[in-house]
Amino acid sequence: MIFELCSCVWGKSDELPAPYPLGCHSLDTAAVAMLLWDVHLSTGQRRFVADSFGVPERQARALVAFWAGLHDLGKCCPSFQSSPTGPEPKFLQQEEFASPTGWMNEGAVRHDRVTHLVLPSILADYGYDAASRPGKSVAHQVAQILGGHHGVYGLMLDRAAMRHPERAEPRVGTAPGWREQRAALVDVVHAACGRPAAPRGVAPAGAAVLVTGLVVLADWIASGHTWVRARQDDWMVAGEADWQAHFQRAYAAAGPAVERLQLAAPQWAPASGFSDVFPEITQPYPLQADIAARLPGLVAGPGILLVTAPTGDGKTETGLFGARLLGAAAGHPGLGVLLPTMATTDAMWNRVRVYVRRAAAVDTPVTLLHGMAWLKEAYSTDAPDAELCDDGVSTTAGDFVRRKHLGLAAGTAVGTWDQAAMACLPMRFNTLRWLGLSGKTLIIDEAHAYDAFGHALTVRLLQWLGHLGAPVVLLSATLAGSLAERLVHAYLQGAGHTALEPVTPAYPGWLFADASTATVTASATIPSTRAHSLAVDQQSVRHTHDLHAADGRAAHLARLLSPLYDAGEDPGAVLVVCNTVPDAQATYEALAARSGTRTPNLLLLHARMPQWQREDLTRQLLTLLGPRARRPHEPWIVVTTQVAEQSLDVDFDLVVTDLAPLAQLLQRAGRGHRHILGGRGRRPSWAPAPRLVVLAPAGELPPPAWGNVYDAALLRRTRDLLTEKAGEPVAIPEDVTSMIETVYADLNALAEQALHDDHRRAGQDAAQAAAADTAAIPAPATLTDLYPITDRDIDPDLLTTRLGADSARLLPVYRKADGTTWLDPQCTRPLPVPAPGHKRLSRAQVADLARLSVPAPGTYLPKAPDTAVPATWNKTPLARELRLLPHHVLPDGRIQGYRTERHILRLDPVLGLVRTAVR
Repeated sequence: MIFELCSCVWGKSDELPAPYPLGCHSLDTAAVAMLLWDVHLSTGQRRFVADSFGVPERQARALVAFWAGLHDLGKCCPSFQSSPTGPEPKFLQQEEFASPTGWMNEGAVRHDRVTHLVLPSILADYGYDAASRPGKSVAHQVAQILGGHHGVYGLMLDRAAMRHPERAEPRVGTAPGWREQRAALVDVVHAACGRPAAPRGVAPAGAAVLVTGLVVLADWIASGHTWVRARQDDWMVAGEADWQAHFQRAYAAAGPAVERLQLAAPQWAPASGFSDVFPEITQPYPLQADIAARLPGLVAGPGILLVTAPTGDGKTETGLFGARLLGAAAGHPGLGVLLPTMATTDAMWNRVRVYVRRAAAVDTPVTLLHGMAWLKEAYSTDAPDAELCDDGVSTTAGDFVRRKHLGLAAGTAVGTWDQAAMACLPMRFNTLRWLGLSGKTLIIDEAHAYDAFGHALTVRLLQWLGHLGAPVVLLSATLAGSLAERLVHAYLQGAGHTALEPVTPAYPGWLFADASTATVTASATIPSTRAHSLAVDQQSVRHTHDLHAADGRAAHLARLLSPLYDAGEDPGAVLVVCNTVPDAQATYEALAARSGTRTPNLLLLHARMPQWQREDLTRQLLTLLGPRARRPHEPWIVVTTQVAEQSLDVDFDLVVTDLAPLAQLLQRAGRGHRHILGGRGRRPSWAPAPRLVVLAPAGELPPPAWGNVYDAALLRRTRDLLTEKAGEPVAIPEDVTSMIETVYADLNALAEQALHDDHRRAGQDAAQAAAADTAAIPAPATLTDLYPITDRDIDPDLLTTRLGADSARLLPVYRKADGTTWLDPQCTRPLPVPAPGHKRLSRAQVADLARLSVPAPGTYLPKAPDTAVPATWNKTPLARELRLLPHHVLPDGRIQGYRTERHILRLDPVLGLVRTAVR
């Protein structure tokens, strides 16, 4: 029996002149989902969903819209309709809408849970299999999808709950009115969507996740206040409950809304060759030319492209070209670029915007995705494209795609690697991340740059991307062969292949693995136009900053840098890379105290500085030593930490570094003699050729001062290799592969040669990989239940901390004896407060606090009353997550740091955050 849907069952009421019918919101969401299918989903995504459910694409379109329209079916229940903050409709007084006895004493039931419970039995009337066990029932799968529209999937139901939801959970509403109205709502939406037939069976997990993401996105759009008010006005003007007419109006309005929100899939100008993509490159590097000649003939659909080459061989352009080919062949035109650090991400965002302006056929937003992206001035919504040629396109991202969880929904996204890796963790709304990722071709730069935990997450990410048919491009300068094989195999396993051949990438070179056939095509070794000989001078030192210790690190460094203190020598620029912030600070102080016949300029840069200071120093460095800068006429010494490995496109005459694992050393060496100077100056006579000086601690590794920054076995194996090659220059790139394989050999390859630290390293890597496997969502091939993909109770801070980020941001503040607290040592800037009548700080106020903050491990500063932010900040995101680092301002103007049980913390204007042990 078909019942009539009543408009008195409400779905929205906040800030509305009257309650908005649930039927209207359901049809709105169905209409938006149908439009998103047409405009937002790529051809590859549409094909994947249709094939997964075993139906033609047109039927899949109608089905997805139908399901989206049912997401709030659970609002037709007693606890929601009688919500104390709702409109209290009169129909609740009728007997057929009676509440179950005693339900008020049990509390309310979430409406998304009700949707999950009641839908399987209703869908059975529309031809959906609801009789099989839940994991094999398409009715249950659709119900679980829609029950997850608030970002978290519910537990799989049992058969009894599927057949009789009112018995399993009386709070869904046992009176006949509830069942009749739910049945009527389903039928109205089904009719509006063209009465699509049921799918043949359950779909793989990836398709279910993708559909969930689309439902959530459609719901968010159809729940926007502007949208609801406009549709409500139309409904009230029409003056009659014509549900089908309302659906047609909603579908007509969805097109402009989706266009305004910048959710259309990108379109690229036609390009068949490398010169079409990069017309400004008239002479491609050999790597680029080889891929341009051979890859087009290999690509017929999704797959994974691996490019390995040293810095300067044009990997970025090669990756973009490969992504263009793969995306077009696979029907995934979106573009995502992932990098290891915020600094490299910011730089790449600028490059990708230039690329998109030239290559896109229509306006295409380019989002910037990392925790501090909103502080970047050029990314502000108030900073549109500065330069547009007549035929150029806009890359400015609007407010909607900047919202939390939605950055990957934009046609092009550039972000830190964790933005994609978090999709592999059971976090709320990770289905939106998968929706964004699955429509893109993903470029993962510096694919080698993660620990065992990170690599295990990358493996899981690649399994899911292979499963979803999303093409991938991996770029690396120093990727071990065993890891390369693991990553390529992970992608192919996700695509459904089990019997896989060994993978052996050339260096420099590339390989392509076809997702459909698992065929792997590898290039031969490709010559590099930037091949050169690197002199590596390893010096055994005692790790001490005592200048009087002849065998110490400080004395060795003093001898190496003596030309910069001698007025009779050529000026030049030297990079000194330290493994820890305290070492960098002590090195800087020792160099600043040193005297000579001239005084070189000194600059210190590391991660534990306020945001504004890091940005200023980075800009200064790029101005001095960037790719277009003239060589300075004065000597410069730059002391830094690992931020130099990937974040700085700068060129030094000499690089001096603490011992680090080989991959990091090669990255650091890449900052020496990096650019061709041409007419911009010349090298000093004391550094005519590329040279890397490695200060290797004598004795046990690592020295106590380094803690656990680097694995002992990798340090020892690197030191041994450099000792063995003492006096021999390293041929770049010819020697890189053999050296990387020697240092990063796994335990099986080492066999009897393995030492105790090798076994410890293997154990630690295994433990980290196991931890990642435990934390991550399951591989797609193993999933029939969607529940493990999300977790309502998980702490996102714990997960993101495991991804390697500093877990706290400290805000240095200054307190006077009278108890007042200030932002500056001069005590002229008080802590900000919300403007009168507002509950939150302004964007400008939060941005100011963020620029003053310093990233640091959470263990540095205890959570205590005197480190807690003001209560007036508690409603402001980011500001409420800061920890105050109080400095005491004495009456004579001196400033004291903050004392904990173990150390004293203070912010030095030059050294950054200084941590001194309590004696």
